[in-house]
Amino acid sequence: MVELYNDSGEEYQIEGSYVHRSCTVYYSSAAGSTAKEPAAEIKRKVDPTTGVTLGRDVFWLCLRPGFDGAFAMGLVLVLDQMTGDRLAAVGEGGEEGGVDGGVSALQMSTVVPVSD
Repeated sequence: MVELYNDSGEEYQIEGSYVHRSCTVYYSSAAGSTAKEPAAEIKRKVDPTTGVTLGRDVFWLCLRPGFDGAFAMGLVLVLDQMTGDRLAAVGEGGEEGGVDGGVSALQMSTVVPVSD
């Protein structure tokens, strides 16, 4: 959970597995509120032509319109630092092996709602 300094009304929760690049950042505007909205999603990138999931260090960061991309990237960097040791111990598919834990490829996109 991330709380912003000097603003107890904003709260961010990260659910899922960052190590596997499959997690969602939820935003809650009221302290203690159970209502939360997805603000950003981190997921592994899949090659659309072959359907192959690319390496753990290639992923999407999808943002809700209006969500601060710099703040979202800051969360990614903090998560990357927190899980770096675990990434080095777990290779692709769970085997032991060398993933260095650094962010090397990232594609950011903003999800735009479609209106009828």
